[in-house]
Amino acid sequence: MKDKIKSLIDLSQVEPEALKQIYDVASLDIVKKLAIMPDVHTGYDLCIGGVALVEDHISPSFVGYDIGCGMCFVNTGVKKEEIFRSRKEREKIAQQIYKAIPVGNNIRKKPLDYKPFKSASGDKNLTKKVNDKLYHSLGTLGSGNHFIEIGENLEGYVCITIHSGSRNIGHSIASYYMKKGRFLPLNSDIGQAYIQDMNFALEYALENRLTMMKEILKILGFTEKEAKKIIKKTLINENHNHAVITEEGVLHRKGATPADEGQLGIIPANMRDGVYLTVGLGNKEFLSSASHGAGRVLSRRKAKELIDLEEFKKVMDSADIVAKVSPSTLDEAPFAYKDINQVIEAQRGVVVEIIDQVKPVINIKG
Repeated sequence: MKDKIKSLIDLSQVEPEALKQIYDVASLDIVKKLAIMPDVHTGYDLCIGGVALVEDHISPSFVGYDIGCGMCFVNTGVKKEEIFRSRKEREKIAQQIYKAIPVGNNIRKKPLDYKPFKSASGDKNLTKKVNDKLYHSLGTLGSGNHFIEIGENLEGYVCITIHSGSRNIGHSIASYYMKKGRFLPLNSDIGQAYIQDMNFALEYALENRLTMMKEILKILGFTEKEAKKIIKKTLINENHNHAVITEEGVLHRKGATPADEGQLGIIPANMRDGVYLTVGLGNKEFLSSASHGAGRVLSRRKAKELIDLEEFKKVMDSADIVAKVSPSTLDEAPFAYKDINQVIEAQRGVVVEIIDQVKPVINIKG
């Protein structure tokens, strides 16, 4: 069983609950290989930061509830001082973003246009449930660790990073298929139906991020034509909750990003330390994957119990980051996450190389 597991960190460093999930999954005959990322922590069924290669079956629970959750990044090509001349200007832009983009549990009052959903399962209730939320949820951020971040890269250019998923749409699809079984045969009607509905959620999650990206570029003063050019030229998109059919089997990533050779990716740190841009090395030993972030070291409940709000304010102010620092975001404080430097070093030269770093100047949370 242990021969199946390839971990980027020593398994003795993994929390007991997540370690149990790792061994439980690795013990399954149907699982051919399991790669563990350095941001690993407890999830539902498959740990977060887990990549599982499964034989002839697809697992809705191995993909998770937020199908297509991931990151979009653009480099505006404009220097920071040309957009932000003062903290007051940054605060104003943050307010405009909160006004334009619904965050947390909020959705849009006015629906946006998108293709309708028709579940490949034939279930009319699932089709209705998804369509009821589809149009009002497009271009919304969500809560938890989802964020919009505007920052400055190593060359001084303003960059935008968005972390969000398929919102309630992916959750509804995942919930429906998880009730059908832990593993669905690829050659079955239900397995094929899940793949089609999962792909709908993957596309929706990308469109969700792109809709927000266009709005943010507009707020920063770019024309529609300029925004399209920036997106076309510099967009990096990657999602970290998905399943891909390969020659070796079905590759499930939950809280892990693709790191094929030459593939560009994003690894976020926390509200203070920004994001790292990476290029994949295509390391097949670790299923050509990398971490999707730093990984939590404190649960949300523990973070709210243990982290001091004043200390949180102090570190964000000292970094001069405009952000929502309040009891509602205490569970997203930098101290709730693992040391990003250790997480990066566990991967550098093994599964990815680091090509840029973006330090935040504005952070938007739900």
